[in-house]
Amino acid sequence: MIGFRSSRRRPEQDTDLDLVPIMNMFLVMIPFLLLSASFFHLSAINTSVPVLSSSEGAGAAENTVQVTVIVQLEEKGIHVSAMSDEVDDKTLRNLETYIAQEGQAQYPLEKLSMFLQDIKNSYPRSDTVIIIPEDSILYDTIIKTMDVARYSNDEQLFPNVVISGKVG
Repeated sequence: MIGFRSSRRRPEQDTDLDLVPIMNMFLVMIPFLLLSASFFHLSAINTSVPVLSSSEGAGAAENTVQVTVIVQLEEKGIHVSAMSDEVDDKTLRNLETYIAQEGQAQYPLEKLSMFLQDIKNSYPRSDTVIIIPEDSILYDTIIKTMDVARYSNDEQLFPNVVISGKVG
């Protein structure tokens, strides 16, 4: 009979859970979390990758020759050079220049624009500029340099602007 007593159980009572405090907590937390969340504003900068082009021979006229301009943004100025498989080294050295910075705050982007216009007038098929900034160059300066390389006085100069790191 001992086993009979142990099989008796008390009747279970149905209890209602009070969920109101938990719902109130979420009601307060959701607006707080939405207000404290940060949302990203993404924007894209159009850049391109240089591609191999077929050379048209060594005896091509100057207006059919294509050069790639290299703009190195340094702390004290801008070094501009060019490279091409179709042009000899002496001509490429003539396209090289250094534009010194005029003050602590401003880069000589106007002079760079004029020099890039001269190159574009000499080699109209050229369409690529490679910008190589040093680590200390501000982002805003890089963007302004890209804009100067693409357009000057509403005239398209070099539509393909490539940002590169310094090699070596």
